[in-house]
Amino acid sequence: MGAAQVIGIIGGYGAVGSVAARCLAADGFRLRIGGRSADRGAAAAAGFADATAAAVDATDAESIARFSADCDVVLNCAGPAYELGTLPRKAVVGAGAHYVDVMDGSLGTFAPPEDRVMVLSAGVLPGLSGLLPQMLTAGLDEACFVGYYGSLDRFTHTGAMDYLLSMDRGYGTALAKWRDGRVIPGALSVEQDSPVPGILRPVTAYPYLSAELVQQATRLGLKEASWYNAFDGEHALRVLNHYRASGNRQSPEDAATALVQASALDVSGRAPYHVLSGTAEGLTEERVPVRRTALIKSNDGNALTGVVGAVAAREVARGRIAPGVCHEAANVLAAGVVLDAIRTHLPETVVSISETPLAAEIVEEEGVL
Repeated sequence: MGAAQVIGIIGGYGAVGSVAARCLAADGFRLRIGGRSADRGAAAAAGFADATAAAVDATDAESIARFSADCDVVLNCAGPAYELGTLPRKAVVGAGAHYVDVMDGSLGTFAPPEDRVMVLSAGVLPGLSGLLPQMLTAGLDEACFVGYYGSLDRFTHTGAMDYLLSMDRGYGTALAKWRDGRVIPGALSVEQDSPVPGILRPVTAYPYLSAELVQQATRLGLKEASWYNAFDGEHALRVLNHYRASGNRQSPEDAATALVQASALDVSGRAPYHVLSGTAEGLTEERVPVRRTALIKSNDGNALTGVVGAVAAREVARGRIAPGVCHEAANVLAAGVVLDAIRTHLPETVVSISETPLAAEIVEEEGVL
């Protein structure tokens, strides 16, 4: 047997990268832990049997190229995405390594060479969110899907900036729905005091049809698809609504500062959580109408992101993803594989999947049983 492959992790000692490192070490890979601080990288590497550390500046192409030398795959867990753009991916593939990024892949286009693999958006939203319709509608005809993401947690400034700027990048369409092969603007409205699976109290459910879901609906041939972002608390939602209404009159930096403070108020005195849930209805091959549901609930969104990124890096390293294409993670990762990894590495995370025949449910509701 040859030597284990080397996976470099930019941001490898951070909240996301440290979880990814733990997952990849368990899968038998050699690691190169990178970040701005060589000392923090060395401390993180010391916790693994086969890991080294090297300083790397994610904003500097030459620094990234040096870090990537002799790596088989580089997983980028650093941010912010709005600042880094396409620079890391160009530097990594230029150094001869495959590239995986947990961040959104909408920041410009760059096709890798024919012998290099590139996977973007290998996180929670987008990423894991795009796997829900794949999993729930498999084998169903005339399938309709509804998804939800809700969280109660404090934003970092970097996370707040990425969230705000995603609103300006054409990442999705507010209040829209997918139906019969096209986007229907204004088809949905904001739902106040809405029940959302996995969230203990009613929340504000804001319809937002993402580019990722449109892509999945097209690929899977869904009859209908919609998505809601759930806001548990009024402070962060107020900041977001103000930013949306202000157009370009409020700077993203100022809005991000306000969003960090508002999210802290919303979570004050409560336990943080991150919930992804989805429901699909359709007909099985036997033409039986069924409803399928999935729920993923964690107290740590960074950990979920780290696991998804690690799975993507592992699949690339093992040659399971085609080279020469800039892939979105939801298009090339198998939902079952990702969920198995979440169960293994985050055993405290709730992962539940169910299927119910709709005919039986209707009979029970009518009292015929």
